[in-house]
Amino acid sequence: MLVMFSGIVQEIGIIEKLEYKNNILEISVLSKTPLKDLKLGDSIAIDGCCQTVTETNNNSFKVQATQETIEKTNFKFLQKGSKINLEPSLKLGDNIGGHFVTGHIDTTGKVSDINTFGENKIVKIIFPSELSDFIASKGSVTVNGVSLTVIELKNCEFSFTLIPFTRDNTNLGFIKINDPVNLEIDIVSRYLVNYLRNNKETVRGRI
Repeated sequence: MLVMFSGIVQEIGIIEKLEYKNNILEISVLSKTPLKDLKLGDSIAIDGCCQTVTETNNNSFKVQATQETIEKTNFKFLQKGSKINLEPSLKLGDNIGGHFVTGHIDTTGKVSDINTFGENKIVKIIFPSELSDFIASKGSVTVNGVSLTVIELKNCEFSFTLIPFTRDNTNLGFIKINDPVNLEIDIVSRYLVNYLRNNKETVRGRI
């Protein structure tokens, strides 16, 4: 089954409890809104990382993160009380307000700078060099599950504008310099770059 998200965060959840069981991290999440539509087995993005709901209880739910997920995401830094972005998976007919997001985190980046300009903030993120071919100026990128537009790219650092609405309705409003953030590259960029890499001779012959 294909699971997709749009990068439009629906709510800021709070980590209620973290517990390791047989190398699996069980995460209990508190949600402000009723979870009547959230069922066992549903997919939900936590800071942009697709997870499966294993338990629901009134205004809370649980997921179980594998060791690979922990190693590739900011889950390793979660604590009780941490604020996390939540987005349920898209359903047929839902509006795509951001861009298509898979919920498969590529790696973590680090906040390198935050500058305030009026009501907005310009945030800079340092990312690993292996993603350099996939991130482009004016292109899309997902940070902690939030669909954003790259406004400037230099070496292995990109910046985005944090507008008041995004600041107030996602956990990006709480980030500080040196904080780790989950990154997912644009799916179109991923397939295009991979195609070009695997078909260099064919592409060169058509130019």
